[in-house]
Order: sequence, then C-alpha cells, then structure tokens
Amino acid sequence: MTEHLPPDRADKRIADLVAVAFALIIVLYAASGPLSEFVRWVIANATDGFDEMSRRDQRLVLREHWLGAAHRSFEQGFLLPTGLIIGLPITLSFVVSALTLHKSPGLRRVNWGMAVLSVAVFAAWIAKIFVSDAGMVPSVSGVDYVAFLLAMVLTLYLTYRMYGGFIVGFSIFWIVYFFARGWLPEWAGILAGSEATIAQNLRTMVLNFWAQTGGMFGQPVQVVTGNVLIFIVFGAILMGSGAGDLLMKIANRLTGGLTGGAAHAAVASSALFGTLSGAAISNVVSTGVMTIPVIKKSGFKPAFSGAVEAAASTGGQIMPPVMGVVAFFVAGQIGLEYRYIVVAAVIPAIFYYLGTFLAVYFEARRLGIGALPDDARPQLTRGEWVQTLVFLVPLGVLSYFLFVQPSVPKAGFYGLVAALCSTLALFPDFRSREKVWGAFVQAGRMAASIVVIVTAIGLIVGLIQTSGFAGRLSLLLAQVADGPLFMVLLIVAFGAIVLGMGLPPGATYFIIVIALSSGIDTVGIAPLTLHLFVVFFAMMSTVTPPVALAAFAAAPIAGADPVRTGFEAAKIALAGFLIPFVFVYHPAVLYKLQVVFEWFGEGAAGSRAMIDIATVSWADLGWIIIAFTLAMWMIASALAGFDRARLSATERLARVALGLACLWPQMIIAGPAALAGLALIIRERAAQRKTVEAMT
Repeated sequence: MTEHLPPDRADKRIADLVAVAFALIIVLYAASGPLSEFVRWVIANATDGFDEMSRRDQRLVLREHWLGAAHRSFEQGFLLPTGLIIGLPITLSFVVSALTLHKSPGLRRVNWGMAVLSVAVFAAWIAKIFVSDAGMVPSVSGVDYVAFLLAMVLTLYLTYRMYGGFIVGFSIFWIVYFFARGWLPEWAGILAGSEATIAQNLRTMVLNFWAQTGGMFGQPVQVVTGNVLIFIVFGAILMGSGAGDLLMKIANRLTGGLTGGAAHAAVASSALFGTLSGAAISNVVSTGVMTIPVIKKSGFKPAFSGAVEAAASTGGQIMPPVMGVVAFFVAGQIGLEYRYIVVAAVIPAIFYYLGTFLAVYFEARRLGIGALPDDARPQLTRGEWVQTLVFLVPLGVLSYFLFVQPSVPKAGFYGLVAALCSTLALFPDFRSREKVWGAFVQAGRMAASIVVIVTAIGLIVGLIQTSGFAGRLSLLLAQVADGPLFMVLLIVAFGAIVLGMGLPPGATYFIIVIALSSGIDTVGIAPLTLHLFVVFFAMMSTVTPPVALAAFAAAPIAGADPVRTGFEAAKIALAGFLIPFVFVYHPAVLYKLQVVFEWFGEGAAGSRAMIDIATVSWADLGWIIIAFTLAMWMIASALAGFDRARLSATERLARVALGLACLWPQMIIAGPAALAGLALIIRERAAQRKTVEAMT
C-alpha cells in the first residue's frame, strides 16, 4: 500500500533528497584527484611492467585502458566543465533553499515555482557556458536578458528571506549605482563614473555576469564550490554523529576547574567547534543552546553570557585547520597555498582565545564566580576517552594532506573519509541509515545556504569591479598609502568594520580587497600580512555594534538585549582588534612558524606574498608572546575594573596605557612599559595580600 504524505512533508522529503544529492556531488567533486590516483593505481597494477615503461608509454596505456578511457570520459563530461562545476552547485542550492523557504502550506506553490524557475534559469546558464567552453565567442541574446534578470531576482529574494534585508539593500545600492553612475556630478568624486546609457550598462552587465563567469558566478562562488563545501560536509558528519555532545563534555572537563569555569567551557567548545566549521553564526547556534544557559546559571548576567558565546564563536573563523570561507578567498586572491595561511593563523588564533579567556576570567573574579563544583564537572568514561579519536583522526588526516600534500579538495575528501569511518566505528548510535542520511541532509542544507549568500556576494563584487569604482578607489588608496602606515591601516580597519556591519566576513573581505585591488598592493607590507589584517577586521565586524551578527544570534538564546550583548562581545573580543596591528608590526607572529616546512625537508618557504622568514627570529616571537600576554592581562583587568581587588579609575587607565605600550614595535618603549606593568601587578597583589592579612 502506497504511503500518502501531507504536501508539506512530501516537499520536505524532496528537499532532503536534493540536499543529499548536493552533498554527494560535493564529495564527488572533491574526490576527483583521489579518483584519478586510484584509476592510475589500478591500471598500473593490472599492467605487467608498467613501472619500467617510459612516461610516454605509461600515458598511452592509461589512455587506452578501458578503465582509463571511462574515467577520462566521466572527468571531461562531469568533473571538468565550467558550467557544471559552478552551475550545478548553484542550481541545487537554490532548489533546496526554495523548497524549504516558506513554511505556510498556502505558499507551497510559491516554493515550487521558485524551485522550478531556478532549475530552468540556471540550466540555461549552464548550457550557455558549455557553448563558451567549446570556443564560441560570448554573446548576448534577448533570452539572456530575461534569464539574467530572473537569476538576479531569485538570488536577492532568497538572500533576503535567509539573511535579512541589509545585504540585499547593499546589493540594490550597487545595482542602482551601476546604472546611475554616469549621471553623478563631478563633485561626487570617486562615485562619478561612466557616461554609458542604461541600455549599454545592461548589456555590459549581462555580457559579463551571464555570458561569462562573472558576477554571481565569479570568484567567490568558484572558491566556495572548489574548496569550501567539502569541509561543510566534513563538519556535518562529525556533528551529526553526536560528537558535538562529546565536544561539550570535553570542554567542560578541561575548563571546569578554572575561575568562571562554565564560561570557559563555552570558549573552549567554540574554539574546538571552530576547527571544524569556521562559521561564527553556526557556531553560536550549534553550541550556544548548550553553553549560554549554563553560563547564566553559574552567575553571569544574560548579556555577558550571550557575549561570551558570540566572541568565542567569532574566533572560530580564524581557528586552524578549517578557517572558514575567508581563508580560502585569501589563498586564491594572493596566489599562496592554503597551508601557509593555516600556519600563519596559529599564533593569532591562540592570542585571540587568550584574550577571550582573560576577559572572562576577570569578569568571573569581579562577580565572585568560582570554578564549577566537582559534581557539575562531567567525568569522561573509558569509552568516551576512546571516542575522542573521532576528532584526532580526521583532523590529523586533514592536517597531513593540507601540509604534506597541499591540495585543499583532496585534504577535505580524505578528512571526510576519515571522519565517516571514525564516527561509524566509535559511535554505535550513528550506524543507522536515518542518522547518516540526516547528517548528509544537514550538510546539503548548510552548503546550500552558503552558496546562496556567496552568489549574492559575487554579484556585489562584480558590480564594484565592472562599474569602475574599484579602480577609482584603488587610486585613492594609492594616494593615501603615501602617508604613515598606521593611518593607512586605520582606514582599512575602519572600512572593514563599517562594511562588515550586516555583511558576512567573506563579503567584507572581497569588497575591501577586490575594490581596492591594485591600490592595496601599494601599502608597504607583505600581501599575506595585509590580507589577514583585512580578514581579522572583517571577522571582528560580527561582534561590533550596532550590527553585530554573532551577538544578535546569541542574544535571543540568552534572553538579553542584542545591542548590549554586542557591546559586551566587543569588549570580550578586544584582543581581535589589537592582533592585526600586532602582526603587522611584529611579523614573527605570522611568519616564524613557517619554519615547520623546513622541518619537513621542503626548504625555506618562499613566496612574494610573504616576507623572508629568515628576517624574524625565535627571540622576536618569544618577546611578542610575553608582551601580548602581559598586555592582555592589564587591558582585560582594566576593562573589568578588577584584578585581585577592585581597581581605581587611575589604575585602570594606567593599565590600558601600559598594556598598549607593551605592544609598541620599538623596545625602547615596550621594554620599560612591560617592566612598569609587571611592577603594577605585583604592587596590587602585595596590597591585596596585606589587606587579607589585616582582616585575619
């Protein structure tokens, strides 16, 4: 007897099926390299004397063998065409998002209409790009105008429904500007642009954004589909297995004995979760529902409780080895292997979480909140200790392929295989079709939501570039770059924070870096340093009021005012505002650990995007680690107004001043400041000790 499902449940099943298909296609694309190696291995072992053959004969055997011919046909027909690599993920993402968009049964037809329209529109784009791949000159027809406008409307509407009006309003601003820039007077400065007509502008837009791989189909989507989505599947498998609960338990066990233990558990869990996901808002939603109530229960105020989770989750975006979408954008933009970026991020990530830890520590001291009671600290059973391999094995495999065999898709694929094998072996409850299916559904839906927003980002970036605004802004920055470096950095930081209010970090990064394009290269520091500087401030915009997306996601869970939560999160995450300036003026922070590649026997890491690592020493790195720790101790205690006892206003100002002076690039200032800061801390502790002795 056939099962008849209600229409809304039937739609959900179809959406789930498309989401799983999307996840499997992501895996298949990432597996293209390993699949080629596997085919070669099979043919080599099935052919006598293969290793003794010349390379020419080996290529001939690989081409003529039936398995090699079949793989080559599959590769050329599915794994390599530009239209499928870019268009298929977009099509499936839009279908998944459309089918689950409106929850009301009355709007079911709207969902289906958008899904069918998405398939029709993007299938037309795929077909057009296939023609371009065949060597035909890109051209524009009447149908292209209609298809492009429909694709743009679909993109903006889905983005609005899923991410709110800010980014859509930002997109519409640039669309209007693209057509109106020729009418702007000269006094509009860099905004004044082309004198092209509306018809000419529309044709330019369609030619660049539809007949070619620009705009919605540009670099942001290409980077995400080629490198990022496999890590979404990787994280979804781990979290879907129940490893997230184990992660929380480990975090509570590790930090429960510290002052303010419940809040530190949130920091630790978000740092650990960040190694897997690298997305601030998903970190908040995933771990915050478990951590925020516990933080509140331990005695912290609601706004601070939500802020702790928001600040800790924000740091996940720069937490190696999976640093979120933006790190892959950096790799593609400056032409540097992703593994160098991962190594460069290690110490900044440690610095960030050190600052977060100290902010929580001093607030806990101020409120008199101690460690978690023994009975509230979870004990890990022997079986759970064994289950911790579910993190160690996949992350180990992932790191190995990122560092030793630097191919990001291959690393993601083998990491996923290791994660799937580990979860099935270590979590018996995960060994069911329903659980595995659910994990792949979640992976497909998460990937779909990312592709939708990145498609909108691509549209914005394309408009900024094609309108000529990027070139004019680059020229302005080139002129500004003649001034003091610190002022240039302040301008870039301010721009990243302002643009990042309401935009995802990936969008902010692209707008800053691509809009400035050649102008940013005139700033006199290494490209990796400058691009990570932008990344950090783009990341920090998620906890910067008045529009702090991570804090706004945490506030409802905490039952707190979003704006107040945002200000608390910015205070807790203060280290994130200082670290970019620290690694600009103390390059050992980013570069000294690149020596690991020499330890692997590869020779010195060399690239025009990096500095010569021979110019930084272990002494440089050791000093800034000490100086930054001392600086954050003084600044965090000053912001809390408490160390061993309540601090006076004068001492708080002195601590902030000395903390900042510790980070000064010249030792003639930083050295005495560090000594004065230490003296201040020792003096305060001695005074507190005398007070306690007098009371007893």
